Amino acid sequence: MRELISSSVNINFMGKRYICALISLAAVAWAVWVFVSSGNQKFGTDFLGGSEFLVSFQGELDSEKIRAGLAANGLPDARVQAFQGTSNEYSIRLGEGANPTEVRAKVESALGNAFGTAAQIQKTDFVGPTIGAELQRSALIAIGLGLLGILFYIAFRFEFAVGLGSIIALFHDVTIATGIYIASGHLIGMATLAGALTIVGYSVNDTVVVFDRVREERQKRKNAEIASVVNEAINFTLSRTVITHVLTLFSALALYVVGTGDIKDLSLYLCAGIALGCYSTIFIVAPVVIAWEKFRGRERVVTVSQAQAKRA
Repeated sequence: MRELISSSVNINFMGKRYICALISLAAVAWAVWVFVSSGNQKFGTDFLGGSEFLVSFQGELDSEKIRAGLAANGLPDARVQAFQGTSNEYSIRLGEGANPTEVRAKVESALGNAFGTAAQIQKTDFVGPTIGAELQRSALIAIGLGLLGILFYIAFRFEFAVGLGSIIALFHDVTIATGIYIASGHLIGMATLAGALTIVGYSVNDTVVVFDRVREERQKRKNAEIASVVNEAINFTLSRTVITHVLTLFSALALYVVGTGDIKDLSLYLCAGIALGCYSTIFIVAPVVIAWEKFRGRERVVTVSQAQAKRA
């Protein structure tokens, strides 16, 4: 098979693991800050309940002007957020539990009075508050069970350290991808959950490929240093990793460019997750495995020393 990168390449990835650990910690801290500081504004109607309207506007407008226009026409609690980057579309959300038809009529009246024909409702969603709360619980349970299943599978196939590293890497990937998603103006909904679960499976696949190679090399070189074996395995599978991630990223980017609505939301999350998945296998999972092996090595040395001291 033709290789994009020679399998004999020798890049010292593990030599950069401490620098990358600091970068990852900073990125995770930033993502958590974005998540917390955005409050409930980050959630779509899937999780909050109420009504959400996708409205397209003509002319030069921003969220503040739209919010002021709605407030002046009987909707002071409307939450307005720019939708899909620089497009002239906005999300208008109301946490009202009234009849959806009545809510839509109120929004249409307010938009008509404030902006005339310059505002057009493109899409309407309504979710009851009880259903929204149930969806939040179901989303957390789904992600939790997915992570637990992966921990058991990876620990069974390889060893506990790889499973632990995989869980840390998945937390890293999902947290940062979610931060990027919120910071770019998108709302967390069911499409976000689908993207998170997709990233979970995709990232683990890359980890399996690399550590299959690690297991093969350790069987051949039982006394070799773990960092050297891991580094060699990453270099050996580097061509496959780059080709797979680049091609998948192209697919996700194509969906982001031509897609709309939930498809565009999902593809943005996938783009972030694909890039992070490649990074985390190398600079999150591998360093955790190395640290665990070194810890176990020290533990064995202490145990042997204590036993020798007792015999003496």
